[in-house]
Amino acid sequence: MRRLRRAHGMSKVDFCMTAGISRPILDKMERGEANAQLDTLCKVAAALGVEPSELLRSRPPRR
Repeated sequence: MRRLRRAHGMSKVDFCMTAGISRPILDKMERGEANAQLDTLCKVAAALGVEPSELLRSRPPRR
């Protein structure tokens, strides 16, 4: 999710406003510390212009 957000050139604040989610939730989701509820997943996908299934694909390994 972080990679897609950055590819769209969106700051965390801008993204949260667009997606209608809180920054603490975004931070936790980007760090892999929280799972999104279905409605949140749909909001995030819409803000990124992707299908929700795109966000469910396995993520690249952490460095």
